[in-house]
Amino acid sequence: MMKYTAYQTAVWLLASRDYSHNQIKAKLLDKGYEEPEIDTTLERCVTSGYIDDARYATALIRSHINKGHGVMRIRQSLHQKGLQADIITLRIEESECDWFELAKCKAQKKFADKSIVDYKDKAKRIRFLMGQGFDYEQSCYALT
Repeated sequence: MMKYTAYQTAVWLLASRDYSHNQIKAKLLDKGYEEPEIDTTLERCVTSGYIDDARYATALIRSHINKGHGVMRIRQSLHQKGLQADIITLRIEESECDWFELAKCKAQKKFADKSIVDYKDKAKRIRFLMGQGFDYEQSCYALT
């Protein structure tokens, strides 16, 4: 016998922080609620504005940009949170971030303007930037 309804549990979870539609669904399933009750709950939460995947995506993108992450890493992270590809693409475009300049800032912060010693050092720096989610072109630009 469950103490709270799925709706009460969802609102309680959402009171502390934002979650995507899919994350809340997974959490409610983990807690043992039935699929029909979960669907009704999610619909009610979306209607009430408690769940808004677009708002959630915007906040996550802003957070990742502040950490100096590139677009590929951000896209992957949002996909793992269960957000739809069209929402991810739209919100990334709306962020109006200059990914080349962000990569350059990340490189300057990490390498503190130490000059590149040899090809091996440059390759290491490019690998680091690509690991942060920047593409090859952005990584090369950052090191010029």
